[in-house]
Amino acid sequence: MTEVSRVILFDIDGTLIHSARAGLRGMNAAFQALYGVWGALDKVTLAGRTDRAIVSDVLNVLGLEPTDEAVFKLREAYLAHLASEMSRPIPGAVMLPGVEALLDVLSARDDAATGLLTGNFARGAEIKLGYFGLWSRFGFGAFGDRHVNRRDLVPVARAHVDQRCAVPVPASRVVVIGDTPLDIDCARAHGARSIGVATGPFSVAELTDAGADLVVPTLEDVDRVMAFLDRE
Repeated sequence: MTEVSRVILFDIDGTLIHSARAGLRGMNAAFQALYGVWGALDKVTLAGRTDRAIVSDVLNVLGLEPTDEAVFKLREAYLAHLASEMSRPIPGAVMLPGVEALLDVLSARDDAATGLLTGNFARGAEIKLGYFGLWSRFGFGAFGDRHVNRRDLVPVARAHVDQRCAVPVPASRVVVIGDTPLDIDCARAHGARSIGVATGPFSVAELTDAGADLVVPTLEDVDRVMAFLDRE
């Protein structure tokens, strides 16, 4: 069994990458194709939420029941549009500062399991991260296909790791890295720690007020991040 002593879980949008709103455009296009509604996401809160929660909100607004069938039908249309969006160069789409260097350090660590905790649909995460050559850097993940509440993703991610470990990793050695208060909230709800990174829509001050255990402007200070991750 693997001797893993800590679990590092990364959000995607605003933490690892900016896709220049390719996801928003793809999902709006899916709602237009299926329901004839353009700008369906314009009045829906997006930051830190799961794709399932976002799709469910819009379906409710349209007077439709957000059943598995309805959500997954929309998901498939969205993924087709997203793949088309990200099959060509996108002005403004970037991998965020420090990401590659931090992942390089973590990949050399046998004691750290590095995965994803994201509201993206699993295939959407693969498309977005694949654009930047990052998908293969993560061995597991918890995604937004079946869960509305982001808090529900932490146990999913931990279960992936615990199945491969001789001894389950304690919650205090699980760290969620994200750019929104909801990333911080889902960590705290399960006794995990969090790093807030101000490369998304929230400032250092806002992430600090949300209760992040460490807040950094970017992930460029790899030594500082690793010192926090190694703290008992």
